[in-house]
Amino acid sequence: MDTADAVIVGAGLVGLSIAYHLVEQGMRDVVVVERESSFGQGSSGRSAGGIRLQFGLASSIRFSQYGVQMLKEFEGRFGVPASFNQCGYLFLTRDPKRWAVMQAAADLQRSLGVEVQTLGAGEVRRRFPYVVMDDLAGATFGPQDGVADPFAMMYGFSRRARELGARIVYGAEVTAITVEGHRVRGADTTAGPIASPMVVDAAGPHARAVGAMAGVAVPVDPYRRAVYVTAPTDVLPRAMPMTLDFETTSYVRREGESLLLGMSDPAEPSSFDTALDQDSLIRLIEAVTRWAPSLQHTSLMRGWAGLYEITPDHNPIIDGAPTAGGELPEGFYIAAGFSGHGFQHAPAAGRALAELMCGQAPFADLTPFRWARFQEALQPEPFVI
Repeated sequence: MDTADAVIVGAGLVGLSIAYHLVEQGMRDVVVVERESSFGQGSSGRSAGGIRLQFGLASSIRFSQYGVQMLKEFEGRFGVPASFNQCGYLFLTRDPKRWAVMQAAADLQRSLGVEVQTLGAGEVRRRFPYVVMDDLAGATFGPQDGVADPFAMMYGFSRRARELGARIVYGAEVTAITVEGHRVRGADTTAGPIASPMVVDAAGPHARAVGAMAGVAVPVDPYRRAVYVTAPTDVLPRAMPMTLDFETTSYVRREGESLLLGMSDPAEPSSFDTALDQDSLIRLIEAVTRWAPSLQHTSLMRGWAGLYEITPDHNPIIDGAPTAGGELPEGFYIAAGFSGHGFQHAPAAGRALAELMCGQAPFADLTPFRWARFQEALQPEPFVI
């Protein structure tokens, strides 16, 4: 039987970040088990690549701050550029109640050192004339926000983790987690069993099934999200920010010479389906061209769909013994349910969970991300698309 100090289920950005931060802390015998046969085939490889500091919880903001700093240092730290472009994020709303929430969130963000601007309708028209909203209530603009390359981050994390001694096993699936006396003893995989005192559920949209193997209910469900790229076009500014309409959840940003756009579909049920859907595409086009009418003069070149891993409050679960006390089996950890924010929060989640696993105090408060919070009154993340 193989042995390891820790087994991480899932080699997406979150799992790879955990592995990297664990070996950086000095834990050498770390094994990452990935069901896909090669690198970047899961949700991380299908990310839209956004990273922002505009969140409604202090812990989420601190997570993003850590991620932004890491992206700035990424090439020097990992030997590969992350293509981080601080183009900014512009959130738009027509709802006065939502606008009040956004302004309160902006106050919180500024109190934590985030540069964020609250803009009235006239200011938006002057600075971002491609936005056409006669009933715009207001907008927030974060100039420190931006986009980066998910594949570069995955490659950097995996390469550096391997250099420090971690093992990443592709094409193997965890089939069981052994728990004896309320303590984790290891995991069975299709590549053979691994004896280990720690198992991490970083399985993204499959986190619920992995948790069930340890007797833990993980309230994470998969939802399809599609992204499309237009043919090269100049109908929107080259230096535009990622622009998002809260009421329709539609968004658009630059992707080189082209534009990248997408939208959530709240009516779509949970599934593992990643096929593109014509009806959803039509709704996206109708929604985004209402507030960015110049997009009517573009054509689509390609598209793809991935899976969001969503929790009831759109906040991740980052937890495990000893903070969970007797609620979770000793040695079982969870880092899942990022609800569309996994790319930007993977660096910080990896650091915080690695610190927890190594017996250190996490650098950010993980209280909002406890597994047991779903038995209490929830505080949903307001900045969700």
